[in-house]
Amino acid sequence: MLFDTQVQANGEESYHLTREGGHSHRRILHAADATGKAVETTLVDKALAHPNIRIIERSNAVDLIVSDKIGLPGTRRVVGAWIWNRNKERVETCSAKAVVLATGGAAKVYQYTTNPDVSSGDGIAMAWRAGCRVANLEFNQFHPTALYHPQARNFLLTEALRGEGAPP
Repeated sequence: MLFDTQVQANGEESYHLTREGGHSHRRILHAADATGKAVETTLVDKALAHPNIRIIERSNAVDLIVSDKIGLPGTRRVVGAWIWNRNKERVETCSAKAVVLATGGAAKVYQYTTNPDVSSGDGIAMAWRAGCRVANLEFNQFHPTALYHPQARNFLLTEALRGEGAPP
């Protein structure tokens, strides 16, 4: 399980299962009213406890470092990333034996979207520049449940609303 079950003072577990649109069974895990916080806290705790993971805060990946671009012999491979350190206002080198590029998608390129501003496609561009094959970029998920107000940004509402029977 991704995060531990915690029993509240009233004896109930601190998460529950619900449905989302198109589901016939409850399979979406919620942690009270703070699912995102519970998932993030668990992931951060696990990462901090892992001896081979280093957390670099207040930094953004600028590009991947590819072995042949810096003159390393052997098979072409990603050996790290150049990162922008916002505190020091400079680009730094981060070497690594393995790189996991988990930057999200590019759906913010559309004018009407509930995707966050960071969904800019920068990670996909870094992968492409490093020689990775990118495919199926035409497929984007658009969340159908949003709150519209003409003077505000679109606000994403939980998919569980439709799963629990709210009308479209």
